[in-house]
Amino acid sequence: MDSAQREKKNKYFFPPFLFIGVLFGLMQICASECVAQTQINTIRLVETRHVDDNEQPLSYPTTIAYDDTRDEIIVTDAGKSQLVVFNNELFPIASLDQGRGIMGVTSCLPSKEGFYVTCGSTENGDGYIALVNKAFIIEKKIRPAQLNPQLGKFTATRLIANTNNRFYVLSVERSAVSVFDQNWRYQHDIIPKDEKLGIPEPASIQALDCDSHGNLYFLSEERGRVFVYDLHEKFLYKFGEKGGAERKLARPRGISVDSKNRRLYIVDYLRHTVSSYTLGGDYLFEIGGKGNRPGWFLYPTDVTVDMEGNIYITDTFNHRIQEFSITAQ
Repeated sequence: MDSAQREKKNKYFFPPFLFIGVLFGLMQICASECVAQTQINTIRLVETRHVDDNEQPLSYPTTIAYDDTRDEIIVTDAGKSQLVVFNNELFPIASLDQGRGIMGVTSCLPSKEGFYVTCGSTENGDGYIALVNKAFIIEKKIRPAQLNPQLGKFTATRLIANTNNRFYVLSVERSAVSVFDQNWRYQHDIIPKDEKLGIPEPASIQALDCDSHGNLYFLSEERGRVFVYDLHEKFLYKFGEKGGAERKLARPRGISVDSKNRRLYIVDYLRHTVSSYTLGGDYLFEIGGKGNRPGWFLYPTDVTVDMEGNIYITDTFNHRIQEFSITAQ
């Protein structure tokens, strides 16, 4: 990488000062952001990976998740309808594909039991969530539409599990966030709203995550915004601005919370970048830009963070995974 590219890759931004007087309901999230942040973040490319455990090229890696119980990275390769597991050095160690009974894989949620894998419509038109154990054997197929007929057709695309023993699920058929209890009984929908020409309208959600306190972060691609709720699903605030310039979100597709360092990352598919914010919504810095050399992206789609604060991005149209370390000086 030449010096000009390295300079662009290692952009430094000084985030704005935050006021001490914040609303009482937001203090849990914003407490550590109430001090002026003047650190410069050093961004370093750690590793890139182009192949799976069979030394075959990745096709179109899309979603990515971190398994904190095993310190592993799980990637969905949509082009091959498979999951690929990487160790903490981004070395591929295992994969799960259609030969093991999963079809149309869209995302993965690591759990103590193994993985929850969202799978697209099958021959009977019914999407399902596969619970896969640590031996990569499907223990059961959860079909939310059959368990909850009032839902109608329901094809899950992404999901998270929160500390309140609830699942928060996105689906093809609904633009809202559907909430289920631990036995997959449907509870209700959460429908974030945003104003358009002064009129509140529902905002469709494409990605979601939660922090260590159970606060929920819902990302809307169409609005270029993040909607934040507390553990009890009470709306707190929203942030983000739609646009194609720096500090704005054009087509955000993925979101991940770094609870340790109290910030979050958002992948922008159209700007080919990853933007970082405080948990209170203040912009910090961005990584990347359009390109195919290491440290650059071509239509990235998702991001996750490990226990050390390293971030991993599915660089979809470059057919690879990239890992970065970020340290404050």
